[in-house]
Amino acid sequence: MSALKGIDRAKLIEDISSLLINNKLDEKPLIVGINGMDTSGKTRLAMDLEHELKKREIPVQTVHVDDFHNPKSIRYNKDLPDYLQYYCLSINFPKLIQEVLQPISEGKLRKELILLDLELDEWSMLRRYEVDVSTIVIVEGVFLFREELQSFFDVSILLEVEEEEIIKRAWQRDVPNQGNEVIEKYFRKYLPAQRMYIHKCNPEKFASIVIENTDWKNPKLKKWHS
Repeated sequence: MSALKGIDRAKLIEDISSLLINNKLDEKPLIVGINGMDTSGKTRLAMDLEHELKKREIPVQTVHVDDFHNPKSIRYNKDLPDYLQYYCLSINFPKLIQEVLQPISEGKLRKELILLDLELDEWSMLRRYEVDVSTIVIVEGVFLFREELQSFFDVSILLEVEEEEIIKRAWQRDVPNQGNEVIEKYFRKYLPAQRMYIHKCNPEKFASIVIENTDWKNPKLKKWHS
């Protein structure tokens, strides 16, 4: 799709849900990845798709990459600049693959995992995953289309948002809980890491659906699954 095409958000959710259902094979779960910069709307889109699929009586399981954070003792390494700490150390992607994505790709996952409570930095958060061959699995999170993860996704959705809008959303979402200093972290840590990820992994090229989501109420399609 060469030119940006606006679409009503509710219609977009319906269209993506229909596409997922139509691409679902009988013999295995379908795994859809939702990726984008911080505050790009990944979790909101995952929630909306889950709601729509459940409304259509389709089994669905959502996996949040944020649940696979490493503890502070691993995430923070003073030998690395902040943006490399974020990109290289924040998420335990090998655990996500071994414990969740690989079993799902093989057809089934029934497991409870004790994961990190990010706020408390304690292994105290229980997540239960129930997936069989009838399930559509939604995986959402940052840095999701890294090379070692790409083969797991049957459908891949990228949300693109202008950096100015990301900062605006950070003021609304993060400052009330983390204080004004979090904005400086966006410029020092989060945005540089995301730029490096884009340069290194080219998620727009990999994604089967690309949505310009700067105005999340009025998204625009850049690329649609063929």
